[in-house]
Amino acid sequence: MHKYKFTTNCGVTLSFESKYHIDDIVPMIFSDGATFIRFEDNEIVIKLTEMKGAEVNGVKYQIKSYAN
Repeated sequence: MHKYKFTTNCGVTLSFESKYHIDDIVPMIFSDGATFIRFEDNEIVIKLTEMKGAEVNGVKYQIKSYAN
């Protein structure tokens, strides 16, 4: 299991575990630039363009967002 913690641009933290590693998930990219990833085992959908940062298995990442 992989441990995830996503922080939204407005400061909300989403924490969960998934059997899927983020590198193995194919993102859905829409014409308006919105990018989503789905963790099927938890039925959680993350809109990357609304995320400020992420932590995967204890390693912190900053998410670049080109959203307006």
